[in-house]
Amino acid sequence: MTQQHDMLRGAAAGFAATIPMTIAMEALRAALPRERYRRMPPREIVNRTVEKTKEVTGEDVDLDRGDRIALATFAHFAFGTAAGAVYASTVGSRRSSVLTGVAYGLAVWAFAYGVGLPSLGLHPAATEDTTDRNELLIASHAVWGAVLGKLSGK
Repeated sequence: MTQQHDMLRGAAAGFAATIPMTIAMEALRAALPRERYRRMPPREIVNRTVEKTKEVTGEDVDLDRGDRIALATFAHFAFGTAAGAVYASTVGSRRSSVLTGVAYGLAVWAFAYGVGLPSLGLHPAATEDTTDRNELLIASHAVWGAVLGKLSGK
């Protein structure tokens, strides 16, 4: 299999893995008391992006609730798809497994919520967030990684 084929397979797997990840996020959100009233991470990130855009441009960004939900959904699946392509091009289909997928999913969480999003001011760093939010994010990224690893392998 070529690296390009692996990337496409990984992109499709990353997209597909975002579905059970989202289901896990919603289930955990309902089960964790402090999460029940907080927006899901993709929506929080979109809301903060809109706020930052207003700060930088000085112009209002006219996005209603439906627009924000659509944008958050698109961004969530786009990130899952892109991260899946990176995984598959790095690991390859022969070495992909549930275990390597989970490890990668946790690495994505650590990078995104430990460095990337906090440095952009789009989400609190994991060390500054609630235990409930960290549990929700770690578990959902493990689910995403497990499905990604399974679907990306031979």
